[in-house]
Amino acid sequence: MGAVKQAVWRASRPLRRVVGHVRWRARRTTGDVVDRFRRGDRTVIATPGGMRFGNWLYLWLASHQRTAEGSPTLVLEVPGMAPWLEQFPALSALTIRKQDLGFHDRREWKGGFALQRFGVDFTREALQRFVREVLAPGLPTTAPAPVAVNVRRGDYYAYDGFRSRYGMDIEGFVREALVQVGPVPGILVVSDDPQWCREHLGEMLRAAAQEVSFAERDPVANFLAIASAPILIGTNSTFSYWGGYVTDAIQDGARVVMPRFHARMDDGWDAYQLDPAWTALEGFDGRGDPAARTAADGA
Repeated sequence: MGAVKQAVWRASRPLRRVVGHVRWRARRTTGDVVDRFRRGDRTVIATPGGMRFGNWLYLWLASHQRTAEGSPTLVLEVPGMAPWLEQFPALSALTIRKQDLGFHDRREWKGGFALQRFGVDFTREALQRFVREVLAPGLPTTAPAPVAVNVRRGDYYAYDGFRSRYGMDIEGFVREALVQVGPVPGILVVSDDPQWCREHLGEMLRAAAQEVSFAERDPVANFLAIASAPILIGTNSTFSYWGGYVTDAIQDGARVVMPRFHARMDDGWDAYQLDPAWTALEGFDGRGDPAARTAADGA
């Protein structure tokens, strides 16, 4: 793909996501009418457009939990899931292809909090059971570094609409998180923008650890790295949250540090996905400073 085409493709990404979501909404409206006639024993959780791995995992968690309780539930497969189904084969048993749907399969999507509220939509026990039974077999046996720092940037900072909602003081947060963690021998930085991390966090991280490395962009490899780290510093992303859930479930004494802030939403700014047992740092969200909503990351 040429540089111009690539730039156009990147610039159109938010519009394509919006269009995909609108189409999904239209299909749901039509489906709601038809669903009145569906009375099968199996429920299929619809998968909205615009979701990615961190969001999908909450749907798979709900599927696993409900199926274990005696209500067979599956998640509708969508493009992009294939690499994850390959890495974690047990997810396939919780997933159904569109062509395999039966007319009488019940369809469900409640929207709202997207099944992500810790202690409301799922319990710690159900979460850890899901991790150990479904995800753990696909994880590496050793961690690539004592500490992983996962920084979400990408569309959060590429577009004004997303930046005004999700933008946070990444540098300030990481600095405070390192204080919480203390001196460590090595840090692996995992991000969808490793170059930004090198430029803005490199000096700070090298002052805190003897060895600092930056992972190449590879979603599956990146997730395996953060999910196996005994200490994880994450940011306001479901990808980070799931790294924390997994390492917490499979390792005794794992430590997870996250920002309390998730996004500037009408129903609140705090991350309802956080495990109360984690260290959640307050601030770093530009609260009370409108200018910080677009400049919180220093870019």
